Amino acid sequence: MEVNLHVIVEDLKAYKPKSRLVEDYPVRRLRFPALFDAQRTKRSLLYIVEAATLDAASIENIVENSSLVVIGDPPRALLDKQVNLLWVNKQVSLNKLFSDIVEHFSMYELWENHIQKALISKKRLKRLAELSAPIIRRPMYLIDSHMQTIFANIDEDAYDLPQGYQNPVLDNNNPSIGVYALERFQEKAYSYTTPFVLPTPSGYRTLNQNIFIENRLVGTLSFDEIGGTFTNRDMTLITLLADFIANGMTFHEEWNTSAPKLLDVQVHKLLDNQVTVLEETDSALKSIAWGTDNAYYCIAAVPLNPLYPNGLLAAAAKYTCTKTSQAIYTVHQHRMVFIINADHSILSQAETLDLISSELEKLNVYIGVSNIFNGFWGLTNQYRLAVAACELGPVRDGARPYYRFEDYFMDYIVSVCKDTTTLESIIPRGLIQLKRYDEKYETNMLHILSVFLKHDMRIASAARELFLHRNTLTAKISQIKFITRMDFEGDPDVRLQTLVALYMMEA
Repeated sequence: MEVNLHVIVEDLKAYKPKSRLVEDYPVRRLRFPALFDAQRTKRSLLYIVEAATLDAASIENIVENSSLVVIGDPPRALLDKQVNLLWVNKQVSLNKLFSDIVEHFSMYELWENHIQKALISKKRLKRLAELSAPIIRRPMYLIDSHMQTIFANIDEDAYDLPQGYQNPVLDNNNPSIGVYALERFQEKAYSYTTPFVLPTPSGYRTLNQNIFIENRLVGTLSFDEIGGTFTNRDMTLITLLADFIANGMTFHEEWNTSAPKLLDVQVHKLLDNQVTVLEETDSALKSIAWGTDNAYYCIAAVPLNPLYPNGLLAAAAKYTCTKTSQAIYTVHQHRMVFIINADHSILSQAETLDLISSELEKLNVYIGVSNIFNGFWGLTNQYRLAVAACELGPVRDGARPYYRFEDYFMDYIVSVCKDTTTLESIIPRGLIQLKRYDEKYETNMLHILSVFLKHDMRIASAARELFLHRNTLTAKISQIKFITRMDFEGDPDVRLQTLVALYMMEA
């Protein structure tokens, strides 16, 4: 097993060593100790030598970044080299020191062998923690990306625990979850690939190491500060143990859902617009006492921060669902998706939306709401509309707790048309003529027509908004009719077409 000199320095603290290390703690390249024989050194070995035996010729054979334990004060020529040095009192016995260092290396080698056997026999990850406890000598915890505890290993008899000490990792099965979990992720700790330190609600610190599989965060290993301030040894060992745990974890599809797995499969098929089988969906819904023909609405919560891991979104959605009535959630394409059965819920839609938006406030998300639809099959389209509301709402109305699609229907029509055709090809020719007239004579006939139609062609109220005399407005409307050759007063279809076209032109 490869161990760096930071670990050995602390393991040999009984010798009161002095050190000068040029490598950072993540570097692990020492496989075993050896006695220095004045031959060219290897960077993978830790050499033990007496200072009195180091002459100019032997120092010349010590290559850069080598690691040495010296008995006595190291010569000046050695200090001038780029090497890792640890030196102890010259009264120390070479044989005793070498024997102790060998014993420490053997201890880590044995630890690695036990870990490898546990991995081969597919023992639970908690077994890795139990094997590591004598080495780590700190309380340790592992939480998955859902903020649920995989193991908590602490020997209360081995630590002088302060009164009121609490485990720094909260379990998402407890409704009090997220305070620590969400704050921790808001600090971007989920993106760290090296050890990092965080405070806990109880006032103690934790040393953490994220575990990634296929570049996806699957868990976080934590050491607690009980027993003394964190050291470079802790930094090294948490990285080692995290590597072991990563090797022991098998990547599985994460069922980030409050629904049974069968139902989640059907939900994701609908969200992905895939073909579903009626009988399978109906059976899956019956597992939670829902019906295919019930009334539903869909809520999509899109995080502004694209770095939030799916596990965090699932944890927040799970906790939110415990507060709502007749709702399930899933995570799809980095969005939280809530499906609410409107027929069974004891809360109104407004109450449900207020509750969900307040619970997700800390995560900083855009929340879009679909229309209420009859039949679970409508989820495919309504999910798309809820996501569209998340995109259109902030552009038009800025920050709001949530955005209902019904408020952005025209914005959606405009956005769809923008993607499929040009504006000129769908706007009536009469309005194009009116637009050119405005540009040529610097008038505002398009605006006057828009206000007139929005006031249901009532001259008096439209004139007040436009600050025009009634007779003046009547004359301008007549002029607009002449320019456009459109009968928007006599033909309801033309009036509707004109209103929609004006909206699109304004957008």
